[in-house]
Amino acid sequence: MEARIQTLYDSEICVVHNFLCRCVNCTVSDKEHQDNFVIAYIRTGNFQFKVFRNNLDAYHGFFLINKPGYEYRVGHDHKFPDECTIFTISEHSLAQLKEQVGALSWFFGNPDIQSVLVKATPETEYLHHCIFQLLQTARLPRLWVETLMTELFVQVLLTHEKPALPPLLTVKQKKNYLPTIETVKQFINENFTADLSLSELAELGYLSPFHFNRLFKQITTVSPYQYLLRVRLKHAHLQLCNTSTPVSDIAFLAGFNSLVHFSAAYKKMYGMPPSSARK
Repeated sequence: MEARIQTLYDSEICVVHNFLCRCVNCTVSDKEHQDNFVIAYIRTGNFQFKVFRNNLDAYHGFFLINKPGYEYRVGHDHKFPDECTIFTISEHSLAQLKEQVGALSWFFGNPDIQSVLVKATPETEYLHHCIFQLLQTARLPRLWVETLMTELFVQVLLTHEKPALPPLLTVKQKKNYLPTIETVKQFINENFTADLSLSELAELGYLSPFHFNRLFKQITTVSPYQYLLRVRLKHAHLQLCNTSTPVSDIAFLAGFNSLVHFSAAYKKMYGMPPSSARK
């Protein structure tokens, strides 16, 4: 296995690596061993993660969560060279996270489960997008990055029930459609404040609006509109909880053209009006 691994961040909370597969003819790797708890977001590509008689089909749109202390092997498909953001979380931070979220008991408490795939949500993908973009900047705002990382870890680990098996995608779907979905989600995360149209997003993948709408929902489990709305709401929620910016300004800067619409959508998502988020 040939790969380029960059260290993007190193702190007491976690170490972040950028994993870039550079294989030309990929095969199954030799046995590898991980001594730390790891959450990896698969930005692009496809690989088979083999651990303790389990074979996880990992591809874009999933977080791969690994317990420490187990051997595993990775089978990369050179047709889809994978790129991952790997968060290696310290033992102390993991203990604090377990106390805070009180979730994934079915995972942490079962010695027969070493690794699991958790489907990303629009919110966790937006958090990852923000973190990854910030880690590319020269003057890194450490406090804000670590705030976002903590939020991301909590959201990923808040899976109270064992997730269903990921949707089975054919080789053709992975080859032809996953790159389109990756491109569109990236575009939404970078342009969520704009008045985006279905046709505009469909054109990114050279698809008809009807075909694109069906395909996007099939792969992500939400419609393009729902994805955009949830990214906007997550951005607004972060601003409400971490800044003193007026609610009306937050709403309009997040892409909403009506304070009433924003308040109703926010209350439906978070169970409280925006003004209560600061209390």
